[in-house]
Amino acid sequence: MTSTLTAAPPVAAARSADPARRLTVRPVVRFRSSRPDLLLCAALLTVILLVQGWNIQHFPTLSDDEGTYLAQAWAVQQGEGLAHYTYWYDHPPLGWIQLAGLTWIPSLVAPDAMTVATMRGAMLLISAASAVLLYVLARRLWLPRWAAGLAMVLFGLSPLSVVLQREIFLDNLAVMWMLLAFCLAASPSRHLWHHFGAGLAAATAVLTKETMLVVLPALLVTMWRFSHRDTRKFAVTGAVTACALIGFSYPLFALLKGELLPGEGHVSLWEGITYQMSRPGSGFVLSEGTGSNGVLRSWLYYDRVLPMGGLAGAALLLLTLRWSVTARALAGPALAVAILAAVAMRPSGYL
Repeated sequence: MTSTLTAAPPVAAARSADPARRLTVRPVVRFRSSRPDLLLCAALLTVILLVQGWNIQHFPTLSDDEGTYLAQAWAVQQGEGLAHYTYWYDHPPLGWIQLAGLTWIPSLVAPDAMTVATMRGAMLLISAASAVLLYVLARRLWLPRWAAGLAMVLFGLSPLSVVLQREIFLDNLAVMWMLLAFCLAASPSRHLWHHFGAGLAAATAVLTKETMLVVLPALLVTMWRFSHRDTRKFAVTGAVTACALIGFSYPLFALLKGELLPGEGHVSLWEGITYQMSRPGSGFVLSEGTGSNGVLRSWLYYDRVLPMGGLAGAALLLLTLRWSVTARALAGPALAVAILAAVAMRPSGYL
């Protein structure tokens, strides 16, 4: 009887449940014990790493941001502080602290190779982890094996991904942590520690790149839908508490250093936040000649399928929430896409 319930199709399970228990009965997909999933994921991952690793040192052109983040990682490695200059709270430092860990062994083996081109190889580890997490997440959200594989291929082999995921950007690290948070939030085991871990992973994502803050409502939706109704309040409370406690460590760090508020002779977190919020706008993303439109055009130059198809898919899922079990299962990721698109579509602001 137990195995019959576990293998029940999602549609049948949803019909047999009352509206208050929409997603409490669902098929369990155990990635680590599913040989077909492991083989497919491993094969796709091999292809992704070969494509992303090919000529990684020479394309795309090395950027200033990559050099800045690597220099800050070098400062952490050498015990020189959080940056090679006065750290002024322009970004939370956890991102390049992670880079310091990733490039630590290569820098020991070949100290002279601590350059952007060489250390791009470390980003392959981030790409690999993100691709696997995306596959796991897709399976946990009830997608069939072929759809999870397609998602992994689009994520790892899109020309846009091949360009951006090669570069030493904090965004790539933050996306990996946010994918981990979604995987834990949709865990089939529904253990409370999984939701607690989702909160920790989400906080790590935000402290890696603060723009991940806008995705937290979507993560909360996924956690609410996939948690057990009897323990839902505990799960959500634990996740929010874990995320808040880790997140508050950043202002607490500034407070302990006496750099939370502006003052004479020192930098401050408040000034850093004020600067980021008051940066000149880059214009409306659909207006010709604006900086935002230039960014959009550069994305669409490399790939139109992933950005446009992703937006269309997210919109379709959100519009069919009332009628589709699949849409309800994918509501969290769809909402994340919608939120990020809304942020990019702001008539003013910095993109």
